[in-house]
Amino acid sequence: MRRTLSVLGVVLAGLGGIAPPPAGAAVPTTSATLITGETVSVRTTADGRSLFDIRPAAEKGMARTLVHLRLGDRDYEVPGTALPYLGRGLDLSLFDVGALLAGAPLPADPATFGPALAKQFKEDNARGHFGGQGLFAGGARFALPGARPAVQPRSVMRTVSLDADDIAGKPADTGVAFLYNTDDGNLLDPNESVNYFSGGTAKFSAPEGNYSALGLFWTADADGNPTEVRFSAQPEFAVKADKTVRVDASRASSKLTWVTPRPALLDDTGFLFRRAAKTGPALVVDFDAGPGVPVAVSPTAVPVKTGALQTYPYSRLVSPPGPGTPYEYVLQKASTGTIPQQRYVITAKDVTAVDSTYFSEYSSLGLRQRSGMFSFEDSGGRVSHPIQLPRRQVEYVSAAPDLRWFGGFSKYVLPGPFPGWAGGQYEPFHAYRGGTSVTEDWNRFPLHPAGEVALLPLDDGTVPVAPAATRAGDLLRLSLTPFSDNQPGHTGLGFYGEARDTITGHYALTQDGATIAEGSPQNGVTELALEQPVAAGPSTLGLTVDAGRTGPMYRQSTATHTEWTWKSQHVEGAELPPALVCLRLRGGVDRSCAVEPMLTLGYAVGGLRPDGSTVSGPQSLDLTVGHLQLSTASPVTAATVQYSDDGTTWHDAAVTARGDGVFHADFSAVTETFRGTDVSLRVTASDAAGATVAETITAAYHVYVA
Repeated sequence: MRRTLSVLGVVLAGLGGIAPPPAGAAVPTTSATLITGETVSVRTTADGRSLFDIRPAAEKGMARTLVHLRLGDRDYEVPGTALPYLGRGLDLSLFDVGALLAGAPLPADPATFGPALAKQFKEDNARGHFGGQGLFAGGARFALPGARPAVQPRSVMRTVSLDADDIAGKPADTGVAFLYNTDDGNLLDPNESVNYFSGGTAKFSAPEGNYSALGLFWTADADGNPTEVRFSAQPEFAVKADKTVRVDASRASSKLTWVTPRPALLDDTGFLFRRAAKTGPALVVDFDAGPGVPVAVSPTAVPVKTGALQTYPYSRLVSPPGPGTPYEYVLQKASTGTIPQQRYVITAKDVTAVDSTYFSEYSSLGLRQRSGMFSFEDSGGRVSHPIQLPRRQVEYVSAAPDLRWFGGFSKYVLPGPFPGWAGGQYEPFHAYRGGTSVTEDWNRFPLHPAGEVALLPLDDGTVPVAPAATRAGDLLRLSLTPFSDNQPGHTGLGFYGEARDTITGHYALTQDGATIAEGSPQNGVTELALEQPVAAGPSTLGLTVDAGRTGPMYRQSTATHTEWTWKSQHVEGAELPPALVCLRLRGGVDRSCAVEPMLTLGYAVGGLRPDGSTVSGPQSLDLTVGHLQLSTASPVTAATVQYSDDGTTWHDAAVTARGDGVFHADFSAVTETFRGTDVSLRVTASDAAGATVAETITAAYHVYVA
């Protein structure tokens, strides 16, 4: 990398799934569109895991149902409408996320092919036969250019027949069969691992060894909506000659059932099956069935002896309609070695109660993604669900020692055929502790620039984050995201906006008062990331960041002006702990740097409603002044607060120091005397080492007459 000032681009925090930036933006390709219209966004962690956010092309039906496959070392996202046609019209390569991210061209337009496939599925489902008609008449086959047929291993081959009756008890003509070698996960390539049932059988050609088999079955109603999903597994058997194994749908006799402390209705649900070999990549079949679809699996009693077996159901359950604060359960329960009966009794010790508020100055339909990954998973990510805003609810979230959560929140959905996120926040990986309660605020005003914060223990390098300012030798790196909220770890969408928005921004970096770098970030990037050499000797560095965002969905916190100064000097021999990183590299990370002693700000407006307003009259503000995580912190010595009704005339608020960098401000904002109904804020703060911060937030929040 050249050691010059550059806008480094987008860093997806927790896989928020933003739409691709405009052409020419200095950002990596992180999103791809499937031939059926789904949008998949991917971030690779420092330890090589892939984090997914998937935008379904439809709100309901089999087009909303998604199956994530990990075959060999490749990830595939397959919509339910495509499942019956794999191998008989649709090539698996069409859903290869890696190939699509690398720019592989699609053989058809997703805007037309996706609806056409959904229509074909509905027609074929009604006649009880898939393939050979309509889109696939005359043997038509769709594949990515250059897709090659399977290459058989050079060894003695045996015929492995997976025989199955379907959910109706008839020889299966629908359903997908999977075969996996548990000695070596590389032995069968992806095309050799997947087949479809025809006349009750799916045949594979495979060398001798130890294997696992899985039959995946579903039913759909006349409108193409899924009505049931079943997993029928034979987790372990040996192949020494031609072999027949039964995976009848009837073996999936254990229906997924959650028993929760409070009444709850099943909204979204799925099941993950993971079979690992002694060596090589694991097989993963992850079926997200969609809202309210029952799932059943085949329980086993004998632990596998070759490789490993892990399974878990995941579900979102919501409170019944009625008065009171709504609530939901977000549940995952992992098992190892065997597939247990799928009745789970949840107690308070199994979950964390999260008191969540989602702020929005306008009523809108947003999106919330909450994805959990266990330590044994190589990739993960869940579909976002709609959420009516503004909103407060309690979320009971599964807690386990090896379960980590990530995700984000969109204030609304961008218009267009392939909608993306807008105006929300991302969260980094974090864990919950069962039997506890926490508070999480999303988009709580005022919004302002902030950097990433590691929420996992500092010795946990699962997904390291980059502090807002680090120095390695005489190389300074800065990483800040405008329009972040006040929840530690949350970062906003920064300089990203849609066609209806006006996005502005400017930054300037100084050393001892002399400007050494400045510019305007390009619309379409979230994070302002700067890399700049600085003079070796001790000096005072200064950073100024301006950010503006106006549009039909934004009224509060529309502009910020922030100025930082701090003392800096040459850094040698410093090393960050595993949870933090100076720079993400392809295939690894760089931790040889130290965190700079920049000040941070956190705001808590008293009595703020979820719509971003408080009642006219006496106002209160708690201002928390701190330092970047793991920087050398000096005591915070002073802070001031001013307020304005027009952003021009400023009034001093009475400020009281409460210790540990917390200051309380009191002032009055009465709509009869204010010339507007929005309060702008201006704060300053300093520490004993000479670091300062001054921030102005335009239309920080709203006041109303009770």
